Amino acid sequence: MMNFTIQKPRAATLLNLLKSASAARKPLPNYLPIDIRHHIGQPRLRLVSTCCIPRKQHRNLSRPLPPSRRYLHEFSKIPLHMDAQNPVLIAGAGPTGLMAALWLARLGTPFRIIDKHAFAASTSRAAVVHARTLEYYRMLGLSERALAEGRIVRNMAFFGNLKEIVRREFNEIGRGKSKFPFVLMYPQDLNERMMSEELEKMGVNIEREVELTDLEQNDEYATVTLKNKEGIEERFRASYVLGCDGGHSAVRAHTNIKSTPGAYSQRFFVADVEGEVSVGLENVNICFNSDDFCLLFAMPNGRIRLAGWAPEESISREFSFSDVAESVKRNTGATVRKVHWFSTYTVYHGVAETFRDRRVFICGDAAHVHSPVGGQGMNTGLGDASNISWKLAAVLAGKANLDILDTYQPERRPFAERLVNTTDKSFSIATDRGFIGWVWRTMVMGNIAPLIFRLGLLDNTLFETVSQIRIEYRDSPISNGNRISGLYAGDRLPWISFENGVDNFDQLGALNWQIHVYGNLDGNIRALGQEKNIHIHNFPFNEDVKAKGIPKDAAILLRPDGHIGQLFEGSSDDQINQIRNFLDRWGIGSF
Repeated sequence: MMNFTIQKPRAATLLNLLKSASAARKPLPNYLPIDIRHHIGQPRLRLVSTCCIPRKQHRNLSRPLPPSRRYLHEFSKIPLHMDAQNPVLIAGAGPTGLMAALWLARLGTPFRIIDKHAFAASTSRAAVVHARTLEYYRMLGLSERALAEGRIVRNMAFFGNLKEIVRREFNEIGRGKSKFPFVLMYPQDLNERMMSEELEKMGVNIEREVELTDLEQNDEYATVTLKNKEGIEERFRASYVLGCDGGHSAVRAHTNIKSTPGAYSQRFFVADVEGEVSVGLENVNICFNSDDFCLLFAMPNGRIRLAGWAPEESISREFSFSDVAESVKRNTGATVRKVHWFSTYTVYHGVAETFRDRRVFICGDAAHVHSPVGGQGMNTGLGDASNISWKLAAVLAGKANLDILDTYQPERRPFAERLVNTTDKSFSIATDRGFIGWVWRTMVMGNIAPLIFRLGLLDNTLFETVSQIRIEYRDSPISNGNRISGLYAGDRLPWISFENGVDNFDQLGALNWQIHVYGNLDGNIRALGQEKNIHIHNFPFNEDVKAKGIPKDAAILLRPDGHIGQLFEGSSDDQINQIRNFLDRWGIGSF
């Protein structure tokens, strides 16, 4: 039997907040508003400072909650410690901005989210969601919906001149490494719709057709100028600004952050179509010949996604699918009946010199752009948002020292650099139209890669890398080189499944610091949890735990994002003091 010992944080409840608001005769619509407006005289300019705390959905706590939402009711107990006049501003309501908003909303942090566009994405653009993103979605209570709406990739297949070279089963390639051992076809527009609707349920309003036109900073806050569709300007104070507004980021443009991405000389096309193909729609199909290539796979909505080279003249004239139809037919054998969406684009690559300028943080495409190899772009942006959001929430709630914000760049920028250096080099070679590209397509893709796939020689490495579960923060200032056995502080918590479908990630839905003990729970550790108001979860020790590098009776202090903060083996006074000193050094407390 699994025994869970939980120390719940002692905090002022949302009920007390509601009572105090009622006593002050304040209205309670979809937001708990603390709204202070100072009109400064100009007819079309106002200084506005608004704090919006999403009203939590009422729940009957006597009814069992789904595993991924079991602890969400705890967030009604978050105290309001931050300066209510200065919420966080999220600029950009694409996947990255929406993910940041979800984290802040779950953690009770006041914020505003704006987007210059009138509507959310209606085209699919990014197409895949990887295991690490699904783990974040699970923590936020969204993974079940994503799985229901998406489509699991069953196979990866290579075709050369319409002849199948190799097919590799892909739907269990990461078995034992994650609850989600596959790649999920779940396009960007569905991701955005899912997150937007979840925010709407929580009472969050996405302010559309609002753009940032100016940004100034001092030691206490950032002052931004926002302009709506009527041209009315608003000056607004934000505690921090998250720039999630894409490769042409307005936020980044108003800071000292430099970014000069390069561009590939080739131009590419992407299309969503209906039609008949000669290759399997249950696969991700890499189709090529000595001169050309095309990627083909089925989308969850029944349409077919095609991607490949666009002729050079696509830059200088109007271009349509008919211009690439012959190439698509030659590589895939597809007969296209209807084109729902077609676009040509230039691929950029590069990483901003820094991800932070004082009170401004940039995430996603605002911080890094790279090739579409491996479907890493959207997933990396969602990881950026998850990393910075819990840290901002902790600082603003008085549950972490300010310098924890200094860990964002050293944790996320090195991965972005590695991504650009690896995927982009592969992309450059694979799409080269000269001799190097010919060798790659005929020899590597035609012979070497299929052999590796057929033998499964790189399955573990491939899954861990592409799924992003291998991302680690060992060199982060907060990790401090701590390790036991094969685990390091900064690593993602190894996923372990126990009896009856229970696993150790189920508890991460609390989005809070917690301690996991694998084996016997010592009284000293229990006392530490009570002292610091940190949840403790006690799991049995078994062979899988051992195989994942966790010694018997080891305790792991976990961050809110599921990465390891500190590890300790045993519970001597010295080891307990080590964890206590760590918590005190960073000012860490439970939400």
